[in-house]
Amino acid sequence: MKRFRVLLPVVVGSALSCYGATLVNDTWQDGSRTDPASPVYSEYGVDADADGDLESAWYHGGGGTLEVAGGNLVGTVPETSSSSWTTYFAPPGGLTLSNPGDSLRLTWVFTPTGVDDTGNTSQSFRLAIVDTPDDARLTADGSPGSTTYTGYAMFMNMATTLGRSTPFSLMERGQLGSVDLLSSSGNWTSLIDDGNTGDTGYADGVQYTYFFEATRTEEGHLQLVSRMSGGDLGNDGTLEVVFVDETPNTFTFDTFALRPSRADQTADVFSTHLFKVEFIPEPSSFALAGLGLLGVLFARRLRR
Repeated sequence: MKRFRVLLPVVVGSALSCYGATLVNDTWQDGSRTDPASPVYSEYGVDADADGDLESAWYHGGGGTLEVAGGNLVGTVPETSSSSWTTYFAPPGGLTLSNPGDSLRLTWVFTPTGVDDTGNTSQSFRLAIVDTPDDARLTADGSPGSTTYTGYAMFMNMATTLGRSTPFSLMERGQLGSVDLLSSSGNWTSLIDDGNTGDTGYADGVQYTYFFEATRTEEGHLQLVSRMSGGDLGNDGTLEVVFVDETPNTFTFDTFALRPSRADQTADVFSTHLFKVEFIPEPSSFALAGLGLLGVLFARRLRR
C-alpha cells in the first residue's frame, strides 16, 4: 500500500505532463515589452521572475508606437504608413512538431479603437506565424527581415463593414528570396478564405480573439485552424478557415508578427490583453506506459 501511494502521483504526473504545456502567457504584469531580452526572447514555460506571467519580448518596427500601458501592450498605427510588432515565443531553433499529433496553439486577444469606417477593400491587417532563421532574429527594435521565412500568415480586411470578398485569407510563404515578411502579398500563396463583402466587420472597443492551431498528421501533413472571433464579426461573430496542407514548408515555428498597414485601412490603436502559446505533444508511449502501470497497480491492490 505504501509503495502504491508513492508511485501513484509520480505516474499520474508523468502521464498528464504529456498532454501539453503553456510556453508563453503574457499579460504584461511586469510592465515591460522588452523582457526577456535577446538571446533569451521568451520565458518558454518557466516563470523566471515569479510575476505570474510567461513573458516574451516584443520588437517595434515602422511608424507609430508600441508600449505597455494599463496592463496592456498598446500599439498605435500611423495614418498612412505601417507598423510592425514582432515576438519570438520559442528559443533559437524554434518549436518543431516532430511527431504525428503534435500541435501548436496560439491565442492573441486584443481590442481595436479607431477602426476604419470607409469600407476599404485592402488586406492591410496582417499577421504571421513563421520560423525565423536564428541569425535573422531581431535583437533591438526594427522590422523583421529574412530571405528564408517559412510558415503561414493571415491577410485580412479591417473595417466596420468588410469591404472585400476575401477578408480573411490564410496564406503560406511561397517566395524564398524576398527579405520582407508581411509587406508584400507577392511573397505569399493563398490557401483558403472566409467572409464576404458587406459582412459585419470590427467595432471600436470590442474585444477580439485570434486563434491558430497547427497539428501534424500521420501522413506528414499539417492541419491548420485559423479563427477570429468577437462582436458580430462576419455577421455571426466568427471568421474561420480549416485547411490541410499536404506539402507544408515547415514543421518548426518560433515567431509571431503583426503588421497593421495604415490606420485609415485598419485601426488607430490595438490594445493587446493576452498573448498565449501552447504546445500539445502527441500521446507518448511513456504516458501510455504510465497508464498501463497504473492498471497493474490497481489490479494488485484489488487482489489484496
